Amino acid sequence: MNTKELMFGYDREVDVLYISLGKPEKGMQYIELSSNLILRVDPKSKEIVGITIIDFSKQFSGERYFSKVPIMASFLPAKEVSALLEMEKIV
Repeated sequence: MNTKELMFGYDREVDVLYISLGKPEKGMQYIELSSNLILRVDPKSKEIVGITIIDFSKQFSGERYFSKVPIMASFLPAKEVSALLEMEKIV
């Protein structure tokens, strides 16, 4: 599995949040998990490379701050973040 930066984009006009591992690329397959949640999958590697959340602000407003997505994830800090964690004696 390749390690890539986690990227976000938000289109306020259509209220859509885009989450991508690395720079979004063309040619990905789309899997609709619900009317508001779409996965982007690399057809060659079969890895999930992005998530699209439709009606983002409506889904996460009010008392609802978190929602589960059926994907397992790990966060690995970039070098500059690792240095900060070391300075704070967290690592």
